[in-house]
Amino acid sequence: MSAARSKVISAFRRLNRARISLFKGDDHAMQVSRQQMRAEFDRNKNIASSGLQWEVLVAGIDEAATMLQHEIVRGNLNEDTGRYEVKIERKHVKGSGTGEAKPELEPITEDTYKRMKDPTAVEVSKSCGSNK
Repeated sequence: MSAARSKVISAFRRLNRARISLFKGDDHAMQVSRQQMRAEFDRNKNIASSGLQWEVLVAGIDEAATMLQHEIVRGNLNEDTGRYEVKIERKHVKGSGTGEAKPELEPITEDTYKRMKDPTAVEVSKSCGSNK
């Protein structure tokens, strides 16, 4: 197996793992994202495995995997309240994938809500963090 092919397969696996992790439990999103991934890889399968275009495509795969892992947060609809519940994890904080020191997560409290530019966009229903 060539080094270029190995690099693409490795990137594909990282992207696929990120996709599975993000869309776990959502059969429709799993199916659509798999079809889209497959279509993109098939569309670019005849690109020469050297040169700038190839490097840009491989870098794009890694960027997509990072985006799915660190920049997208899924919410689940709470049928009882009609609100979406979102669990923000440490990996969603800027800099978490770069090895940089991670800033502290500030809990969303009534005070945070009051400081927002558009406070009508968020409704605080429960705060689990300490308000120090």
